[in-house]
Amino acid sequence: MDDIEVKNLIDQMLELVDLHHKGVLILDSQQNIIKCNDMFLDIFNIERNLTEKELKDKVNKVLRDYGIQKENLFLKSKENKQINITYQAIKVFNKAYDAWLFETVSKEDLRNSILENMVHFGQDGIHAVDMDGNMILYNKAQGKIDCLDPEEVLGKHVTEIYALDDNTSLLLKVLKTKQPIDTLRQSYYTRKGAFVDCVTSVIPLYYKDQMVGSMAIVRDYYNVLKTLEENHMVYGKDKNHQKPKYSKKQTRYNFLDILTVNEDFKRNIDIAKLAADTNSSVLIIGETGTEKEMFAQSIHDYSLRRKDPFVAINCAAIPETLLESLLFGTTKGTFTGAMDKPGLFETAGCGTVFLDEINSMSLFLQSKLLRVLEEKTVTRLGSQDLIHIDARIISSCNENPIAAVDENRLRGDLFYRLAVVYIVVPSLRKRPEDILYLTQKFIERYNQKFGKKVSGLSEKVTNFFYQYPWPGNVRQLKNLLESAINTVDTNESYLEMHHLPKYLFNEEDQLRYGFNYHVAAEKTPQKTFTSSPSKENKTEDVFARIEQEEKEFIIRHLELNMGNISKTARELGMSRQKLYYRLKKHGIK
Repeated sequence: MDDIEVKNLIDQMLELVDLHHKGVLILDSQQNIIKCNDMFLDIFNIERNLTEKELKDKVNKVLRDYGIQKENLFLKSKENKQINITYQAIKVFNKAYDAWLFETVSKEDLRNSILENMVHFGQDGIHAVDMDGNMILYNKAQGKIDCLDPEEVLGKHVTEIYALDDNTSLLLKVLKTKQPIDTLRQSYYTRKGAFVDCVTSVIPLYYKDQMVGSMAIVRDYYNVLKTLEENHMVYGKDKNHQKPKYSKKQTRYNFLDILTVNEDFKRNIDIAKLAADTNSSVLIIGETGTEKEMFAQSIHDYSLRRKDPFVAINCAAIPETLLESLLFGTTKGTFTGAMDKPGLFETAGCGTVFLDEINSMSLFLQSKLLRVLEEKTVTRLGSQDLIHIDARIISSCNENPIAAVDENRLRGDLFYRLAVVYIVVPSLRKRPEDILYLTQKFIERYNQKFGKKVSGLSEKVTNFFYQYPWPGNVRQLKNLLESAINTVDTNESYLEMHHLPKYLFNEEDQLRYGFNYHVAAEKTPQKTFTSSPSKENKTEDVFARIEQEEKEFIIRHLELNMGNISKTARELGMSRQKLYYRLKKHGIK
């Protein structure tokens, strides 16, 4: 059979195949073109009606330029077309040929393919229901979590698959509320009797602004816990994965690092130094960015516990479902792969545990923490053994704790246990005399770091600094100055308005201050200070405010209990003697 007959035969064979607009290229062993259809020419912008030699040269150039060989390939053309290439060696009457199929892939198809692979081959369980609650999507990972075959559950109602109802099924709940549910621990049984303990997030599904269902992303709770511990989210292990190792000194800061010329702030430092000499719990109250942890580390460094570990954990940064094991520890066998591992209270030994943003901790964990404070013992997860601890607890709160107690987000009895000593850290806008003082200190630091020679602020920047509300406090000031000094030329001596980060200004301000590009800020900075500090701008007496709220809080409880001291003391989590002391302190009769 000659080449013409082979070509005719291949043409007839291809007519039987649905190529769905695919390009076809078939070459013989001598690189002669046996088949090259119009779609192939269109994909690579090869003109038609070429001579056989011209076409062969063009095809060889395409193969050479794109590195197309005898293999499957995915590439981008010079016109940014996504092209999927499938190769197949074929034989026709004992003659060998190389065949390629070329298919352009739209961005939408590519995106759908990626999403489909993520759903079906990802490690997270994913399942979705339509508006009637019938299962329309259920991947293999979800089947593994539920011990179910995906083919068995598709098309069934949620209540046929799980022992749940309209009130307990998160998928059905989102269908009603149309509101997402983020990272919630959930336990349930399947209709086949399998128990599932998982962490679930659920979102409503929309198509063209119309809600069409809900979808859940699920992780096995104990697998998440195991992964977190293996990756040392809070503290590390040594090379051999033995018990966590802490150096004797875990602090970076001491009282010399706390910079201020504000009298209230100096008073805070004095209180903190006095507190360092005792073993009482300390609560540090202040907005985000007021460097509350610097106070906590300084207290530890100034105390007799300085030779033991300082262990810090941010209660807002870790999901409730994981925080418990990190604080209290785990016992071998608690979950698959779990080992005997001490929690932070044990690990700290005779040192200090700093619980940052304690107001973000769940009420359930707050009750367990209260027991730790009262009994000085912990129980690891999966164990009933009591372990004595001797760590001091310092905590912080980034809001008014009395308001958090009133709104039932912070237990009142826990608040009084934590706030034996409390320190209120004023925000930067309430101590304007510190703004230029801290600015100069940070400029000196970044000059040395970046090799610059900035000596200070221009008059405009100085006025702006006094007027800006500093929502991020000292941390924002520090980061802002680092950003600004990065943009200063080595021959410039003062920070000007155009050196400041663009996010501080709206477009009108950017034009006024000579920025060469515009970044629209969400809000124009509120001007809350005059160009220089005045008596009206002095720090309000935050201590008096807290004490007044504490007084009102105690009076409310006394009124509710008809003046019964014993009952009120129990509700507030303090002894009768301590309550009498506070009554006398606040002048309550």
